Amino acid sequence: MSSILLGNRVSEAEVIAVPDVPWTRSFHPVHHREILRVIKNSIKAVGLEISSAEYVLAQEGMQLFSVFDLSHSNNELGWSIGLRNSLNKSLSFSVTAGTRVFVCSNLCFSGTYLAVRKHTCGMDTDMLAVLAYRTMQMIIPQLRAFQAWHEGLKNVPLLEADAKLLLVEIMTNGVLAPSKFHQFMGLYANVYDDSAWGFHEAVTDILKSSNLMTLPGKNKLLNQVLDNYIGSLSVANDVSSLGDFFQQRALMHR
Repeated sequence: MSSILLGNRVSEAEVIAVPDVPWTRSFHPVHHREILRVIKNSIKAVGLEISSAEYVLAQEGMQLFSVFDLSHSNNELGWSIGLRNSLNKSLSFSVTAGTRVFVCSNLCFSGTYLAVRKHTCGMDTDMLAVLAYRTMQMIIPQLRAFQAWHEGLKNVPLLEADAKLLLVEIMTNGVLAPSKFHQFMGLYANVYDDSAWGFHEAVTDILKSSNLMTLPGKNKLLNQVLDNYIGSLSVANDVSSLGDFFQQRALMHR
């Protein structure tokens, strides 16, 4: 499986070696090593296993983003969770659900973060352990739901004209740079099928070259664009194209 972590990819040993940050009266930063420990324990406690793990550090080690691929999978998709933490108040500790496509190693996150918790004076390792376990119990239904959403994209056919309009929308929202237009069209036309699934996989294939720190946010925007499109199909009963729907919607808001 090819790695999507670029530039600041590190080993777990390097994560553990990040210097501790002293506590203050109002700020109790929980070190990355403790975050990893409680997450691993909570994954085991809910009956899952970690098949692989990757790590990114930023801001001189103050920020951590990690992906754990889990043992649960079907023939095409595996479950993944992403976690983030910081030692400098820039990020709260939180976890997000994800899926990875085995054949091309594309990784996608739901964009929803659970267990958002600031490192305030009430935060300690015991509280963190409880929070992590509760989060894993909550995230399993989200993993199932996100997997179903991801697989359901195969049932949504996508006309070429609609694909181009969706591509403009995700470029407008910063998911892909305009310079990636031809790369996307090559993947969509020659590698993936003409469905919402194919569109999604062509985008996430390109996003493998982006930094993991930015990936959940881009995934969230991508998923929202596809959700809006799928929603438009049921709302605009006799509208034959997404372009017509956008035009009608614009007229309604004048």
